[in-house]
Order: sequence, then structure tokens, then C-alpha cells
Amino acid sequence: MLEGDIVFKKAVKSELNQISLTGIRSLVLLGLLTKAPRSLEEIREAFISYNIMDDSNSDDILRIDLNTLRAMGCEISRSCQRTNHKYELTKHPFMLKISSDEIDVLRRTFKKIKNKTDIEILVEYDELFNKIAQFVSDDDTKEALVGLCSLKSYNIEQINELYKDCKSNKILNLIYKSPTSANKEEMVITAEKLELKNDKVYLFGFDLNKKQSVMLNIKRIISILSKKDGDDSNKTIPIKVSFLLKDFTIIGLDNDENIIEKNENGYLIEGNYFNEFIATQRILSFGSSCTVISPIDFKNKIIENLKKIKDIYNG
Repeated sequence: MLEGDIVFKKAVKSELNQISLTGIRSLVLLGLLTKAPRSLEEIREAFISYNIMDDSNSDDILRIDLNTLRAMGCEISRSCQRTNHKYELTKHPFMLKISSDEIDVLRRTFKKIKNKTDIEILVEYDELFNKIAQFVSDDDTKEALVGLCSLKSYNIEQINELYKDCKSNKILNLIYKSPTSANKEEMVITAEKLELKNDKVYLFGFDLNKKQSVMLNIKRIISILSKKDGDDSNKTIPIKVSFLLKDFTIIGLDNDENIIEKNENGYLIEGNYFNEFIATQRILSFGSSCTVISPIDFKNKIIENLKKIKDIYNG
């Protein structure tokens, strides 16, 4: 049996007439071509393994089955050098029809969850949308589905490798091109986590040379020179921030934020952030609805930032 084929129970040919055999072969052939383009030899091999064709039968039977599918409305390419001498199913009447309204619902729903979803799950969503797109007849709908997950322009193999590095806390020696620098930079970092933020995938880690946390856009990683096992001795120490939030129903909370209590002034929230920079961005995003409680030094830095912003706008 060909790897990846749909599993069928072997037929008992003595229980089937010629019409039944033709119908079964057509269904099996449709399943085979849906999975991948096939040569006549690959189709023959599968048919024999399912006991719906004898080894002594002519390839003419296979060509008749291909034409049967074409008569049913399937579009199947000719076997030629361009297709590596394989038959390719390009369209069939059983393809999915997804309306623009349904695409919009998927887009709005996914937009709400994508920034709070583990990168490994996002890769699975990307694979799912790509698989569904294969069975959609309309090209515009197909393109919309493929672009739903924000990972369309990324190398999924690179994401999977970096995800494994983070899980193992690997120490990466890499070349990085920062948007604020004209030159490439060699860095040695401890890989800690991979996240999607504002439709960009970032590698979070600890720079062993500069002794500080970093957030690297993975598209700006030119190359990874080497990897080695790391440990917990050189990792970013997260910052824990307590703050009072008047209302979070519209803004929503991140996975690392928890409600400690609710009182007459609002909600007491405790957030654990990768570093001070990310914590500052998050707190400022709440605007006037947020009041920082602790740590005191972080609270003072927020106040200083707000004063600087005020001075800029006041000229």
C-alpha cells in the first residue's frame, strides 16, 4: 500500500459484479488523486493491494477509470513530462464552497485568538487552512484561506526548529540584522520562547554577551551558526506587575494576566511579562483605565514615560 493512502478494506471480488468494481475503482482513484498526483504504476499498485484489480489486467482499465472520473466532472491532467508522468486532479465537483461571509467570520474569529495562541497551535491552524484550501474551487477563496493564519510568508520548517530550540533552552550562535543597525551582528542567545505579535513571529531569549533579554524578529535572523545545550542559569527573569484596571471587557487579558480580585474601583490584575520593555508597552496600551500598583520602581518609570510623552505632545 502506498504511504499516506486512504485505508480501504480489501474487496472480495467474488461478491462484486463488473459495475460494482468500476464504481469502487472510481472512488478509490478519486481518493488517491485527492491525496497526490499518481502515475499509472502507482494507481495499479494501490488497486492490486485493495484487491480490486488483478496483476494480469491491462492498464487500459486504469485509463477507463480515469475517463470515468472525467465524465463525472473531474479535471485530470494528462500524464506528461511536465507532471513527471503523473495524473493530477486539478478540480472536481465535490470541492468545498465557502462564501465570503464565512471567510469573514473565520477571519474575525481567528483575529481574536491568534495573539494569545501558542505558536505550535498556530502552525497547526496554518496547516489546516492550507489543507482546506486544496479542496476549494474558487481561487480568491483559496488565497483568503491560506492567508488567514499570518504565517503565510514564513518558513514553517524554521518556526518548528526554533520552537524545539526554545523547548530545549538551546544556546544559539546566530547572525542577526537589526532594523536599527546598518550592519549584521553575531549574537549568542538562550532561546526561551516563540510568539506571534502584531502578525510577526519573534524569538524571545537572553543575550549572553550583553546580559539582557532580547526579542528578535525571526525574519531578520540571517543564519544560525551553531547550537548547544543550555540550562536555567542564563535566562530572562520575568517582571511581575500588579495594576488596577477599570474595565478589560473590550481590551481583554493576555494569557499571562490574571484577575486577583474585583472591588468598587475595578479589577486588580497581576501580569507576568517577559521583560520590562514588554510590560511597559502592555501597561501603556490600557491608557487611562490602568493604574500601576507595584513594583514601585516600575511604576515610577511608567510615570516618567508618561511625562515624556506629554512633553512631546505639548511641544
